[in-house]
Amino acid sequence: MASRQKAKQKFPDFIQIRQWLNFLKRYLIAGFLVGVSALKRLLRTISNHRTFFLVLVVILFFTLLTFAAIVPGTHRFEADIVAEKISFIYKGEENKLFLQNIRNIKELENEGKQILTFTGNFQSENLPELNKLDYLKIKLKDDKSRWIITPVNTKDTSEISLDKLRLQPNTKVTGLSYDFYRDELSFSLQPNSNLNPKIKPNKLDINLGNQPLKVILEGYELPDLKLPNQQDTPTILEFTLTPNNQVNLELTQKTSINITVEKIEEISKYKSKQWFRGEIKAENLQFLDVDRTGEDARDDLKISTIVEGKIRMVEQEKDIKQNQFLMGEDANSPLNIQEIRHLGIVPKKGIEARFFGKTKEIQIGLDPDFPVSRISGSWLDGVLPRDAIIALFSFGAATVANLLSWLFSNVSKSGSNP
Repeated sequence: MASRQKAKQKFPDFIQIRQWLNFLKRYLIAGFLVGVSALKRLLRTISNHRTFFLVLVVILFFTLLTFAAIVPGTHRFEADIVAEKISFIYKGEENKLFLQNIRNIKELENEGKQILTFTGNFQSENLPELNKLDYLKIKLKDDKSRWIITPVNTKDTSEISLDKLRLQPNTKVTGLSYDFYRDELSFSLQPNSNLNPKIKPNKLDINLGNQPLKVILEGYELPDLKLPNQQDTPTILEFTLTPNNQVNLELTQKTSINITVEKIEEISKYKSKQWFRGEIKAENLQFLDVDRTGEDARDDLKISTIVEGKIRMVEQEKDIKQNQFLMGEDANSPLNIQEIRHLGIVPKKGIEARFFGKTKEIQIGLDPDFPVSRISGSWLDGVLPRDAIIALFSFGAATVANLLSWLFSNVSKSGSNP
């Protein structure tokens, strides 16, 4: 009896489901028939008013074309700029050769926290213990520590050379400049190991040659030199080294390097170009110097270091004059640089950088808050050449004007007919 009662309870539920499915079926069929009927009426209307429909389609096409020419688009740009000082962040995935083959260095100064080793013959008047050594390990203690090397006989051609400097990813290169009065190439390296602790240090290889060198140390320690009292070491240590080794440095901390070379006018343009290796994946490329008060960062003043240059995007080219600022669509942020293709030295002017990237707008001006020149491109500029766009708009304007005139006249005629 219980099983029969349960069957009777389930049977009405099945009937309700079947009724609901039948209703849904009728609703879908009715909707489909209504849609087919509406489509037939639309096709019949289009067939009867084929000319009007084609006119509306043409007008709609040129309307969309106008919007495509107004909506800003992101485009590739290229630039060639000479500046007194530049900075950038290397964004490659692997270490990159940045400098190489700088020969006949008159003086090399390296500032920052690091460890280096000299081997050879040592001679020192203010620390005689060095005279017995053929090996010396030096620890530079802080950011202000530095070491300087220069040939003892400055009249001889220097044998000191920078063989290579390799940048690790996320290294920030700042203050890259060339002082033509001192013939000095300067820059600072700031590794950003916080982004990836596994990133290796920047590597600097220096060939000391075989001639006697004068070495000056400041802010140093000599961990392997056993002195009765380390405090007896002079604040500034100077000694003569006749080297028999290279110096291979691993730069894990912020480092500033100054390289004094022979007159840049005496160096062939080809050689100066070969110092720098191009094709550097980069971002945050800036041509700025900051005048700091040292008290309040809000009082710091940004100064453009641009000497001259050109920039080009969507078949538009602008000249960049001295001390003008180069900005992207946001005046408070630099251009979206993707790669520095070339770095070099232009005599009596500065560092030349050729680079490219992508942006929606380029702004130029003596004041970053009030740019006087702009380059921008629409979405359509990325599809058609500018000459083709101008020709298409000229044709479209004339066509739409005639079509609208024809459309209004025919609508008024059809409205006046009974």
